[in-house]
Formats: sequence, structure tokens, C-alpha cells
Amino acid sequence: MKPGSVICLLALPLLAGCQTPVIRHAPEYSNDLVAEGKRIIAQAPAKDKNLWRLRVALLALKQNRHAEARALFNAAMPSAGAILKGDSSTRKAQSLFSPESSKGFHGEPFERTMGWFYQGVLYWMNGEPDNARACFRTAQLMDAVAEKNEFRADWILLDYLDGMVSAKLGDDGSSAFNRAQAHAGDTALPEYNTTDNVMVFLQFGFGPVKKSGGDVGEKIIYDGGFSAAQSARIRVGTQAVTAPIFDDLTYQAATRGGRAMDAILARKAGVKKVGDTLGDIATVPGIILTDSENTRDVGLALLGVGLAGKAVGGSVEPRADTRTWNNLPQYLSFASLKLPAGRHEAVIEFLDAAGNVLPNQQKHVTLNVQPNRDTVVFVADQ
Repeated sequence: MKPGSVICLLALPLLAGCQTPVIRHAPEYSNDLVAEGKRIIAQAPAKDKNLWRLRVALLALKQNRHAEARALFNAAMPSAGAILKGDSSTRKAQSLFSPESSKGFHGEPFERTMGWFYQGVLYWMNGEPDNARACFRTAQLMDAVAEKNEFRADWILLDYLDGMVSAKLGDDGSSAFNRAQAHAGDTALPEYNTTDNVMVFLQFGFGPVKKSGGDVGEKIIYDGGFSAAQSARIRVGTQAVTAPIFDDLTYQAATRGGRAMDAILARKAGVKKVGDTLGDIATVPGIILTDSENTRDVGLALLGVGLAGKAVGGSVEPRADTRTWNNLPQYLSFASLKLPAGRHEAVIEFLDAAGNVLPNQQKHVTLNVQPNRDTVVFVADQ
């Protein structure tokens, strides 16, 4: 080879290294969290779309983008019958070798309850209190399968709102009010005033988050939520109304009791633990016995049992589904008041346990009160 050829060959890698690199621009993101959430929904696997719809729907509700919130909640909340029946992804999750998180997300009872609750709020905002009442009743039904009787259908606000709408529509709301008061215990609930025309829904704090527990992650346990706010006060002109806590989501999550999937996960956990135990018992002795010609056959047999056990144990998927609707609040609150038609400026103050106003959490809300129709507002501290 000629010297010049050698020089050319040596130069080729240097020339290749000097080529202009391919620049991949980062995707453009906006400050619109709802729009970005919709992008995530579009890209999410089918099993996770409902989870993201719920998260983004609540963001839209907080931003007063009611039409978008309603559409997302409608898409995310199948009928109760569809949830109970399950689909192919639910049946797949029940098999030994598929994780529970492979099924489509419908949430735990408290999450399904909250989805229907928010839909009820949106219907009432839209001037449909009768449909709002139907949603509140469905929301309470989502909690009717708790393991212990005292925890079944025990959301205070849902019964309270059921009775209030009934009273405003000319029906008897006393039974629902009495149920709500029984659940509330020592907290005295305000009596209904059917002439109240402004409904203020409030939520505060950060809700519970699921995590796995048990020997092999087969159980759901909760990290409790937190809220510095323990009540809220609504000021409109000279009028002031204090809104107490109605419901605690950590309590509702923790008292759900057993669920159908728990027994399946317990069975999976049993199979995994037996497989792992057999593997541990047989593998090491099997390896030791194969060292000698006299015991090699026995050792190989034991080793086979151990490896098979390890294979089964390692393939079983007993871990509970810990996907969480993670922007739910810790507490729900509510108040109603009567205002003349027109524009009013309201100040919402969130109060700590001692009744002190929490700094930097004050909200200003414009109320456009119309004649012969309820004005419904939703306010979150976060």
C-alpha cells in the first residue's frame, strides 16, 4: 500500500468524527397544565389513561375549565356495572403471572366516589341539580361494599347534599340529612335553608397515597394525607360563613375493607412464598450433593426442584396495584349562603386548627348570582 493511502485511511475516522451531529430538539411544553395533561393521556398506555383523565379533570375543575373537566370525568368514569363486571385486562391481572397494575385503572372505592362527587358538582354548576343528586347517590354507592357495616356508605357530605338538593326540589330531604348527621357524630351540621342560592364546595390538603405492604407487596396500605387547613371561612361583604370539615379522605381510604382482588393477591403471594421456600430449601443442598459421585443423582434432582421453585416464585406477580389518583385532597368542606342577584366579591380564608387564617392561602372569587338559579363554585387551597 502506498504511504499516501495509509494517511488517507488514518484520516477517515477523524473526518467521520467531525461530521455535524444530529440535533434532536426537546419537545415544546406550555404552561397550560391541562393541555400538557391531555398530551400525557394521548401517549399513556390504555391501562393508565383513566388515571390520567382523573388527574387532569381535577386540574381543569380547579382552573374553572368546566366543559373540559366534565368531558374528562365522563370518559374516565364507567358505570358501576362495568367496573364490577371487569374486562379482559382485569381477568389478565387475576392470573398468577400478571401484575394487578396491568388492568385498566378504575381506582379504589374512595377514588371512584370522588369521581362521581366531582361530576355531581359539575352538573349542579350546569343548572342540573337533579342530575347532581343522582351523582352524589352513585358516589355513596361506591362506598357501599366496605367490609364492616359501620364503614359502608358513610360519607357525610354526599348524604348532606342528597338531602339539600331534595329539599330545594321540594322533596323530603330529612332522611338523608339524618344519615349525614349520624355519620358526622359530634359535628353539628347546618340545617338546610332552601332559599340559599350560592353553593361553595371547598377542598384542602393533600390526600392519601397508596403503597404496597405484606410479605411480598400483596397488600395496599396508605400514607395518610395532610392538611394545615382545618376549616374555611367565606366572606361576602358583611356576611361570613364558616365551613367545617365534612369528610376525611384518608379515613375513607383506610376503612374500605377487603376487595375482590385481595383474595387473588393473597393466593398469588402464597404461591410465590411456597416457590421461593422450595427453591431456598432445595437449591443449596442440591448443589452440595452434586459434588460427590455417590450423591450426584439425588443432588441433581434436588437442584431441579429448587430451580423450578425459584422459577415459579420469581414469575408470580402478587404485588398490589399502587397507582394513585394523587392530586385528591385530604378534606372536603361545603357551605351555602343567600345573596341577591348580581356580582359579588367573595374572600375564602383557610383556617388552622386554632382558627387562625393561614397566610398565602387566601382566595378571591367573583360570584355572578343569577335569579332563579343556584350559583355553584369550587375552591381548592392547593
